[in-house]
Amino acid sequence: MDETEVVGQPKPSIERVLYTLLYLIIGRFISMVLFVITITQFIYSWLGDEPNAKILVFTQNMAEYTKQLVEYVGFNTNAKPWPIGDWPDI
Repeated sequence: MDETEVVGQPKPSIERVLYTLLYLIIGRFISMVLFVITITQFIYSWLGDEPNAKILVFTQNMAEYTKQLVEYVGFNTNAKPWPIGDWPDI
């Protein structure tokens, strides 16, 4: 079997481990927030025939933030997402 070696990637530091744990916890929290948003949007859609526009914008930004989390935790980037970095604004 061929072994691939990543060149130029240093070993993860304890700081990276701690940030990864923080972001994994935040990722779990995001799933709970998404559940509440989904229920809220269904209620808005049933009562007003369309979803809430402000929640749509927030959900779009949260999707971009989740993408940043996955990229950091998966070692695709070293850029730290919020709360260390900036919240995405689309």
